[in-house]
Amino acid sequence: MDAVTRKTFSSLTGKPAAKQAASVRQTLDAITPVGANRSLRIVRPITSRLETLAMLSAVVTAAATSAGLIALRERTPGPPALLSWQLRSFDGLRAADQAIHSALLPAAEEITWYNNDTGGWITIAGAQEKLLPPFYRDAFWKTNGEVHWQLILPGYHEAHGVGREEPADHIATPATQPTPNAVSEGTLGQGATVYYGTGGRVPGQGAYLLVIGHAHAGVMWTNQSTIWLHPDPNAPYPGVVKPEALVSKGWRQVVPYNGASEVERVKGTGNGR
Repeated sequence: MDAVTRKTFSSLTGKPAAKQAASVRQTLDAITPVGANRSLRIVRPITSRLETLAMLSAVVTAAATSAGLIALRERTPGPPALLSWQLRSFDGLRAADQAIHSALLPAAEEITWYNNDTGGWITIAGAQEKLLPPFYRDAFWKTNGEVHWQLILPGYHEAHGVGREEPADHIATPATQPTPNAVSEGTLGQGATVYYGTGGRVPGQGAYLLVIGHAHAGVMWTNQSTIWLHPDPNAPYPGVVKPEALVSKGWRQVVPYNGASEVERVKGTGNGR
């Protein structure tokens, strides 16, 4: 056994090369038939260093690619950011204002469906018959400031029912109103119907506008309602109820965010969805 072989045996087993060689020869003598070739051949182990490096490189590349795709992935849009002239209904209102707003939301739907079915609008007196808050004068009305409500139909300067009480079943339509001004004569049936609330007695309470914009084209119609708040409970009727006109007179639109919308606004909407 040459010097290289001895050194290899010594490094593998930690024993002197001579003893290793003798042990190997004894093993070969025991298992090798007589007359067979008994030459000793050293087979070195195949290293896995390159394969390990290649595997680690592949894992790092896959992780980096996944992180990049997640970062570039378009997130689901959340609730739109409020403008300077808007308020969140969830946390931007005082208790009485929030209560009135919460009552106006279903009232707007009821009024819209009523208009779709009859072509008229629920008057303030009619709301008493229908027990429709926040117009109906019950405990809720008293607790939240005893607000005085008026109905203004499109094309008319005068609030409907001011200074008089209509029968409870009265339906407000353009035919029941005084002659409209010249500008609005050609646009009857289009524009905005407004429920205007003032005179709230709760400290810090504001004034309210429920603006139901509508337009008729043949047998088709569209309705969209918005709710506005003024910090002055006795704010005068603005006359023009277009957003830019209302904003210029200190009115602010109340955006009906709910709890789920607030969670999305605060925590975001990505969440892997």
